[in-house]
Amino acid sequence: MNSVNRLALMGAFRAFGGSIIWPFTGYALYLIFHFSLYFVSLFYLLQGLVSVIAYIFGGYMTDFLGRIRTMFLSIILSSIFLFLSSIFYVPIAVSIFIILQSFVNNIYNVVNTTVVGDINKGEFKRLVSSFSRIRVGINAGWAFGPLLGSIIFQYYSFKDLLLISSLIALIPLFFINSIPDFKGKRVTLKVHKELIKFLPPTFLTFMLMSQLGFSLLTFYTEVVKLSVEDVGFLFMVNGIIIVFLQDIIGKSLKMHYILYGMIIYSISYFAVALITNFVLAIIDVVFITLAEMIVSPLSQAIASSLTKDEQRGREIGVYGMVTALGRVAGSSYSSYLMSYFLYSPLILWSLVSLIGFISIPLYLSSFKRIETNG
Repeated sequence: MNSVNRLALMGAFRAFGGSIIWPFTGYALYLIFHFSLYFVSLFYLLQGLVSVIAYIFGGYMTDFLGRIRTMFLSIILSSIFLFLSSIFYVPIAVSIFIILQSFVNNIYNVVNTTVVGDINKGEFKRLVSSFSRIRVGINAGWAFGPLLGSIIFQYYSFKDLLLISSLIALIPLFFINSIPDFKGKRVTLKVHKELIKFLPPTFLTFMLMSQLGFSLLTFYTEVVKLSVEDVGFLFMVNGIIIVFLQDIIGKSLKMHYILYGMIIYSISYFAVALITNFVLAIIDVVFITLAEMIVSPLSQAIASSLTKDEQRGREIGVYGMVTALGRVAGSSYSSYLMSYFLYSPLILWSLVSLIGFISIPLYLSSFKRIETNG
């Protein structure tokens, strides 16, 4: 089994363990621990601040400790923090341990993306193919994790979800030894200027991508009146489509296709305002998934192609920091909007989809320089 396939398999188990809790964390804070939507918004903001530190710190760890040691530490600590959150099951403790788990999880994301860049040496087509393959593994886990999580959440408890997730988090350790190890060389961090120009639209992109979680779950259960299990099935549909189609789509992707992906994303999230039943929700999530299959591997491949071998970990750390901030800002943004517009769908989802539309001219402004470099 080659290194990319091993990373994909590790990603499958990590995604499976993470996705049984990730879509339900904000919802659990809101429903079980009775935190306000405003507090949930603050929780995601704090997660974002922690992510800034995690990605920068993770970039340095990846370059100076090496890929394997950094992976090992992040996997072990992720399991420990999830386990502790299930043991000390009180609102503040759960919030703190989940934020700490997010910290080490983001470190893993840095090293994972960095290793793909190491293996492919900045060759854009191979980068897209590798990131597409890894996404197949990740979404194989994502396909079934939320559905299982929704069943356990609905019929057992969020505490049980945390415990199960902590055990699953250890499985990637069995595959880690055969991953190639590299270390960076430079001490200073000077980020490639074209990578810097790529970061603002990336931030907005991941703000929009983050809506496939807390915001959709809350809107569909509270407004459309779908069950938590129904929404878990929607997340499963997202994962299954990616498992079967990502590799095929990935082979034909070109840099500028990221613009088309953002158009599809933006329209699909605006369309959420018009959803009135489960069938329409499934149709819409198909288009959201299509956009994701275009945008996600291209974003990673473009960023990786703009990094330098000797400091790839740190530059990927900066990119990862921006994606994490985007995800958390997106969840926080939608939580804030829901405090006022939860029952005004057209206003709510117009403001959400606006994020994607704004990113398109920003991509266009940096596109020529990015494509020339690629």
